[in-house]
Amino acid sequence: MVKKQNKIPKKEINLANTHVPDKVYAYSLQVKHALYELQKCSGDDMVSVEVLEDVAIQKSDGTVKAIQLKNVSSKHNPISNRAKDLWKTLSNWLLAVNSKELDVNSTKFILFVTADRSGSIVDSFNKATTFEESQKVWDEARKEFYHESGEEKETPEDYVFYIRHFFNPANKLLASKIIGNFSLSTINVNYTALLFEAFCERAMVEEELGDVLFKYMLGWIEKKVSELVENKKPMCIAYQEYKTELMAIRREYNQKLSLKELAPRPTEQEVQNEMNALRRYLEQLDIVECDYTEKIEAINDYLRASTNRTIWAKRGDISDGSLTSYQETLIKKWDTKRKILSLKNKSLNLSPEELGKLLYLECKDEPVNIDHLYVPDFFTAGCYHALSDDVIIGWHPHYKDIFMPGSGFNVQLK
Repeated sequence: MVKKQNKIPKKEINLANTHVPDKVYAYSLQVKHALYELQKCSGDDMVSVEVLEDVAIQKSDGTVKAIQLKNVSSKHNPISNRAKDLWKTLSNWLLAVNSKELDVNSTKFILFVTADRSGSIVDSFNKATTFEESQKVWDEARKEFYHESGEEKETPEDYVFYIRHFFNPANKLLASKIIGNFSLSTINVNYTALLFEAFCERAMVEEELGDVLFKYMLGWIEKKVSELVENKKPMCIAYQEYKTELMAIRREYNQKLSLKELAPRPTEQEVQNEMNALRRYLEQLDIVECDYTEKIEAINDYLRASTNRTIWAKRGDISDGSLTSYQETLIKKWDTKRKILSLKNKSLNLSPEELGKLLYLECKDEPVNIDHLYVPDFFTAGCYHALSDDVIIGWHPHYKDIFMPGSGFNVQLK
């Protein structure tokens, strides 16, 4: 838990403060995590790579999240009590605070480990929520490396400098403040899988577009930071820029995954010929008391769906299998709605004609796509009319008795 921060003016990033920007190409984890953090941003937030930290977020209110990433691909534990990685990170944060690169009062110091790891000292730092608790856990942690007399315990040379720096009594105040604003994040799943799931959820990406958009945005971020390095600029991506790009690529792929109307619209003569042909789907509408305008609309939907369906099949845009599956889906939806309305009608007490028209309007009003392909508005209604023309479905509760051969029921169009 991190203590509540006071708002401060947003700080400009100085290129001179960047951490080895020429090495960005080797830091795929930073690029991935930049995408992870961008999902949680809003407003004028900005995410940077290898500027203030491995990844950093400058919030609209001026606060900063400085994130140090630890990629663990073996049994190595980068946050054990005597892990060099841990003390190097804490010492570097202290250096950044002393040099005014990071404001200790407005920065959240986050250690993100891509594995399920722990350590008693880092866990105690993570649990400290007040300044008093932070000072206490600093004192306790110091005992790992110093005797009560103050004499230094044996510590490996490769990280003894970090220990001396972080546990120097002169640095206790700032070190304790860092601990107070410190948090630890670990995961016990594959990081790429976690990132993909977060991307799809937070960006509200359709399942069928998730993989392609995820790869695109990851590549876009990598390209963006590479261009910034080449132009000797800080590797910063504004959330609004990211949001604009995501919306644009979503729109582009959605258009690619939409079936376009390719056939010309029916002429007035073709519509009139269809009306005069006394088609069964029109009779189905007639017995639920649809008016002339509704039947004209139905004819247009039926003819447009029929001609475009033929063209799409010839072009290979849709397969016979997908059309069969689509037809089965429509029948299931029609049957479900029919049963629901039948139950509701016990209290509504609608006439058979009213119930039938309500069923027709509800089916017509709900678009149904073909697998991952978006269909034009007229297509679903037109396909329902094709099914009703074959009396596979019907709108009137007693449509089978009315239209089945030998029923003796004679329907006259109005």
